[in-house]
Amino acid sequence: MSGQSALLKGFEEYQRAENTSIAIEAIDRKVQELKSRSERYLLTGAASQYRAALSLQSQLTNEIENVNADDLGVQDTLDQMKGHLEVLNEQLKLAAEERELRSRLVQVELPEVAETTRQAFNRLRAYFMEDPVEYEQQIVVHGGARGAYVSAHRALLEYFNNPKTPSFDIAAANLEKSRTLCRTLQEMESNQQEDVQEIIGDVLASLNAFQRVGTRAFQATRGYMVYSNVVMAGEIAEFSYQSTKLKDYVSQQKVLNQRNREASFQRSRIIAVIAAFGAVLLAILLATSLSMAVIGPIGRLTDMFRRLAAGETMSIATDGERTDEIAQMISAARVFSDKNQETKQLLERSESLSEELAKKADALVESNRELDNFAYIASHDLKSPLRGIQHLASWVQEDCEDILPEASQSHLTHMQSRVRSMECLLDDLLNYSRVGRVDAQPETVDCEELVSSIVEMADTSDGCQVNWEELPTFDTVRTPLKQVLLNLITNAVKYNDKGQNGRIDVSCEKQGDWYKWEVADNGIGIDPRFHEKVFQMYQRVAPDVSEGSGMGLAIAKKHVEHYGGNIQLRSSVGKGTTFSFTWPIEIELKNQSTSEGSTDESPINVAT
Repeated sequence: MSGQSALLKGFEEYQRAENTSIAIEAIDRKVQELKSRSERYLLTGAASQYRAALSLQSQLTNEIENVNADDLGVQDTLDQMKGHLEVLNEQLKLAAEERELRSRLVQVELPEVAETTRQAFNRLRAYFMEDPVEYEQQIVVHGGARGAYVSAHRALLEYFNNPKTPSFDIAAANLEKSRTLCRTLQEMESNQQEDVQEIIGDVLASLNAFQRVGTRAFQATRGYMVYSNVVMAGEIAEFSYQSTKLKDYVSQQKVLNQRNREASFQRSRIIAVIAAFGAVLLAILLATSLSMAVIGPIGRLTDMFRRLAAGETMSIATDGERTDEIAQMISAARVFSDKNQETKQLLERSESLSEELAKKADALVESNRELDNFAYIASHDLKSPLRGIQHLASWVQEDCEDILPEASQSHLTHMQSRVRSMECLLDDLLNYSRVGRVDAQPETVDCEELVSSIVEMADTSDGCQVNWEELPTFDTVRTPLKQVLLNLITNAVKYNDKGQNGRIDVSCEKQGDWYKWEVADNGIGIDPRFHEKVFQMYQRVAPDVSEGSGMGLAIAKKHVEHYGGNIQLRSSVGKGTTFSFTWPIEIELKNQSTSEGSTDESPINVAT
């Protein structure tokens, strides 16, 4: 009864933990969806995404309040999540207000003022064209003023399409130039009729209104960028981290409850076994007493062999006074017992090895899960703060350009360069972790078109020539093959020091069930002692080239080896390099699933 009570209590605790885990998993799913909706709204400005995000926030608030987590000790974490949710709600509304203000200024008020300014310039030109000879000089000044205004208008629109402070500075300078020329016209026409002075005044007023609306739109854009790229990104990342932390903790509690329940079940089973063993022992005692009185030694031998046949082991004493068949049967029973003992030891060793193998398998699964989590963090949670750092450094440099010394400005520039290098490193690390985890579907690939598209993307501005001919068309996975060729060709271009005499030859020939590809160049070459090192992660052996993360050849090698091929190089210093690799003619897919958390999402673009 005691064992049953403990077992039932453990089951009830496990059930409560399971129910809480289900509720928290539902919260985590909504957290991830809220993160996705918020980021999509910041990217696209779609009203449906904004409404969905607000609805999810309301649902999450209710679900967090309804979770009964007192037994798990995670109420503080839930309270922190609720606080972050309230801050996120306020920041999302502020971002929406800034975006709405910016849209109204850019799409409504600014075009209206621009049209008014254009009409004012047209009236002024019409007045001067009534007597082109007399107003020849005024027409020239008018053309300069109108041209400066058009340039300012274009620069301001360019800023709203791609928010960069230099575009706004150009617009402001051109507007000032246009107003200066208009005031020059006022001075030239000071003795003329009042109507021309009135038209010039209208032009100046329109230019002032255009600058005022444009400046307000610029400020709204900057405010929206701060909310979306800095405040919102950090709050979303923190909220998602709290949700993941809560989910992991509840999962651990669920596993602990499961172990406790199993321990209770084991204790109940032991009690039952002990009770059964006691009953069997009592029966054996009764039977032994009867056997001693009736059957004697034959009965004992029969019982002994029965137990040995069931796999038991026992200590068998030799009756030194007996030399008949009974003694021989006792010796045979001793042999059976020794064999059972050896068999039992082998079974125990087998169970121990099975448990060790299961633990190593669990460790491997956990290692793969940690790799997936790391790739996810690298592609999302780490890149968002990096983008925020880059934007803040850029704004500080722009806003304090006349205040900071050259050394501080240089530090800010180096900071931005290091942030971009870190983003490149994270992207390459994510690409490396994905190789072999997902097999794309084969498709018909025209390799000449594939190489041509790669050459168009490569930087061959120094005149380096890339040549190929008679490349095959066959069914294969496009993206992995393209990534291998892209890394090899761009490396050949990057490390070619021959300028216009640089040459890169791409060739492919069929060898049995494989295509053998070669990418040969006449560049700087690679010392033979570095031939193995170049295929390792983060390795660059050319000291004069700082671009890239050193992951390109490692990614290429992993792709090739995933599909059963091999990659090699032939090179020496100053005599060029030839990379060769084999690629299967027919692709055999190995993996059709992706790990949770490995979804690739494009970085958020704040320009709307």
